[in-house]
Amino acid sequence: MDLVTQSFVACRTSLAAYVDAPDEAERWFALRRDRLAVARAMAKQLRKKMDVAVLQSAVELQHAISASGALDREVASEDISLADQLAREGLAGLVAAMLLVSPWQWSKAPAYKAVPDALWPAYTGWLFNAPQGFSATGQIEAFAKHVLRRLEELDRLVGSHRPVKTLQSALGVFASVNNCIPLYFSEGSLVRHMELRARLLTAWRTTDRCNELPARPRAGRRLRVGFINRHFGSQTETYTTLPTFEHLDPERFEVCLYAHHVRESALEKYVRGRAAGFTQLPEGLSRQLDVLRSAELDIAVFGTNVTAVCHEVTQLALHRVAPLQVVNNSSCTTTGLPAIDVYVSGTATEIPDSTSHFTERLALLSGPAHAFNYEVDRQEPSRRWSRSDLGLSKDAVVFVSAANYFKITPEMRSAWARLLAAVPGSRLVLHPFNPNWSSQYPIKRFRAEMAAALEAKGAHASQLVVSTNRFPSRADVKALLSVGDVYLDTFPFGGVNSLVDPLELGLPVVAWEGQTMRSRMGAALLRQLDLSELVVQDEEGYRALAVALATDVARREGLRKRIQKAMVAPLFLDSLAASDLFGSVLEEAYDELTRLGPARFRASKDIIRSAPDVPIDAGARLHHACGLLAAGRSARAVDYLLVLVNQSPDEADVWFELARALSEIGRKAQALQALEVGVQIDANRLSAWSQLAELAAELGLNGLADEARRAVARLADSAQVTPGPRVIPSPAEPAFAT
Repeated sequence: MDLVTQSFVACRTSLAAYVDAPDEAERWFALRRDRLAVARAMAKQLRKKMDVAVLQSAVELQHAISASGALDREVASEDISLADQLAREGLAGLVAAMLLVSPWQWSKAPAYKAVPDALWPAYTGWLFNAPQGFSATGQIEAFAKHVLRRLEELDRLVGSHRPVKTLQSALGVFASVNNCIPLYFSEGSLVRHMELRARLLTAWRTTDRCNELPARPRAGRRLRVGFINRHFGSQTETYTTLPTFEHLDPERFEVCLYAHHVRESALEKYVRGRAAGFTQLPEGLSRQLDVLRSAELDIAVFGTNVTAVCHEVTQLALHRVAPLQVVNNSSCTTTGLPAIDVYVSGTATEIPDSTSHFTERLALLSGPAHAFNYEVDRQEPSRRWSRSDLGLSKDAVVFVSAANYFKITPEMRSAWARLLAAVPGSRLVLHPFNPNWSSQYPIKRFRAEMAAALEAKGAHASQLVVSTNRFPSRADVKALLSVGDVYLDTFPFGGVNSLVDPLELGLPVVAWEGQTMRSRMGAALLRQLDLSELVVQDEEGYRALAVALATDVARREGLRKRIQKAMVAPLFLDSLAASDLFGSVLEEAYDELTRLGPARFRASKDIIRSAPDVPIDAGARLHHACGLLAAGRSARAVDYLLVLVNQSPDEADVWFELARALSEIGRKAQALQALEVGVQIDANRLSAWSQLAELAAELGLNGLADEARRAVARLADSAQVTPGPRVIPSPAEPAFAT
């Protein structure tokens, strides 16, 4: 066995040992030693004779080292110096250098033009390989700068006359390894990154030449809207996309669902029941495009995140399948994709110059960008957690967070370490390994890096509790969080789905707000709840607020009561409002598209806004429901009135109008129940007692009918009769968004 082969065997052995225990220093040192040995042996042998098999083995080893996360660690200066030296020795030296350092930590890594064409695919895979996580402060911004520079470089190659075959191979590798999730954690706008990514993906994948589909005016017909997701199973993207179409007015919209995968879960079955049609897309991009185009959609909404990796939905979003194409907040940044026309966010989530962060037309819903429906498959927790279960004392101040592993950056770890040091005896409980983000996590590495961060800032590793449980539902996550006193959000990529859990528990949340959508999502929820005092703008404010909450039990209890009251019917848990707002934005955008034409519509920088008369507050909803009843649309009126009884449970008029609407659609028993609640609130409504007597008699409830008749007689003989409903709809007023 020659020296090179021996070094490969030794390196693969130490790599396997490192993967098994990345937190053990001696295994890291052994892997670093053996990588250096491989690099030196390769460079020495290949100076004499080029061996393609050795190069291929080295590329395969490099892939394995990247996958292990070893290249994410802070690189030693001597390794960078050796990489510089090796790269000057030609192809073999460059491949050897790729074993030693990550490209975003090696500023002198050669440009494409200095690399032989044959190595472009492998070089692209190394250049754009995403780290498993960052190990040191400052790495995130260095990575973002590196990616931007290399995207621009690869884009220039596409515009050149380089060999098409090798370039297409390189673009194919780019599409397979490109993962934008690490970019989410940089603080600035990602518009340029995403624009370049889109151009490269388009150059790789798009052979289709359908660039435009005609938009027909919607007057006198329903808009046909297709929602396209990888699947509609139990995942955050389903919980946030469902409210946008769940209650769209069937007289104005025809909702069609398209999915690549079928889950047959309770959630998916409910989702399918809220649409006019459901289609599982066939295998193959061209067949999928045929299915979607033959559906003659007016609007296509991509409800799966297309800004992270290039999966099936991303590839569809590169193409034109409808006159108007929209992404929702599942995509964490602008898409940059030329075929996407509109990005839907919220007024509470964006800053005044947010349009500069998007390549699409920006559409804003009133309020937060997000809404959720967690009711369909809500479960009971599989177990209850106590502090003693976690080794926590009854008196300790406990901070909790279910922020995902990727969001807990070195900067965030440092901030939390300073916080724990500032609150002696405090504990931090984390549940970072959410399956919505990944099926595999470097758990041992994370524990070691968190412990090191704590020790570096004067805290102690014993203050940390890390949950590695794979919970069956979010109810179990909430059960774990319930042991806490204060919930800690992350920055610069904050939580939004994950913040609903602590808010439902009444936990005070500390949210750190920045200038981009991904750093403002959670703050938007808090502002909607009138809890702006829990939103801060920098680390000093974050730590000060967390310390203040930790040391003031009375303040925490006051906040808990306020949160619980506000969470009875918040806008972001109101699916009816979400559908109305989203539907309004779709109509506004589609009407403008048909009026201006595609070119002028897409060139405009004006923000598209939901109509101001969307009925989302209680008064407007009652008025709108009465208008629907007057127009003979009793079933649609029931949708609004059922939400209203949660928003305004003590308002008798709501119950009486609900009873009228239910009765008109034949749901007599439910109408009777609504009347009974209404007369308990207002016992002096003669018309309600009369209706109650009639319904009870019709249902054979003679005792209740007699009681209601006695109430009618008593009120008729007294002066205590309450007049009819206080909200009288005017037939002259136009109904919402017709």
